[in-house]
Amino acid sequence: MTFALHSHQAFVAENVLLDGRLALFHQTQCWLAVADLHYGYELSQRAAGRLVPMWGMAQIEQRLDELIRDYAPRHLVILGDLVHDRSAGEEARKLLARLAQRCEPIVIAGNHDRQLVGSIEFVDSWRADGFYFHHGHCIAEAPGAIQVIGHHHPASIISDGAGLRLKSPAFVQEPTCWIMPAFSPWAGGTTWKPATSSRIWLCTPERVFPLPQVETASL
Repeated sequence: MTFALHSHQAFVAENVLLDGRLALFHQTQCWLAVADLHYGYELSQRAAGRLVPMWGMAQIEQRLDELIRDYAPRHLVILGDLVHDRSAGEEARKLLARLAQRCEPIVIAGNHDRQLVGSIEFVDSWRADGFYFHHGHCIAEAPGAIQVIGHHHPASIISDGAGLRLKSPAFVQEPTCWIMPAFSPWAGGTTWKPATSSRIWLCTPERVFPLPQVETASL
């Protein structure tokens, strides 16, 4: 599949495309990866008596629909934390059924998904050629493969001399591990402290771009 790149897309490795809508797509292996949907967060909050607005689930499904339309993946890899808690179990099952009409969802178990094990088909991990997908809340060994994980909700802040500060989700590349931004619109993100080996990409729906890499301090 050949792409004319838009400002919200960037190649981060051979055949691997980062989309500012918080997804990763492999052109030849045809998998689309997203992480940390926390689907039904508003249901969880309402169950606890907090009347948050009911828009998160609709936005999540709309973005997934757009990504599947644009990339036509064979596999949709959800890297854990499909739901925020059991409050959204039934709605999550319906979402997966709708997605399954268009591609094969592969749902990796995250720490927020424990209460739904048995009612939704989860896997602990998934492999593709050169890649090992898991949630990231437990240490894993994957010799010869790049680990692709979620769980950490990375974000980064850019600022200018006038005092403007913008915090956005980030995609983080370490030499053997890639950390996905959280797909949930409710996730504020954790500011990522980069290492010299890190490459951090700031993600917005309109643009994706790499931040300057940390330089090794000279002695």
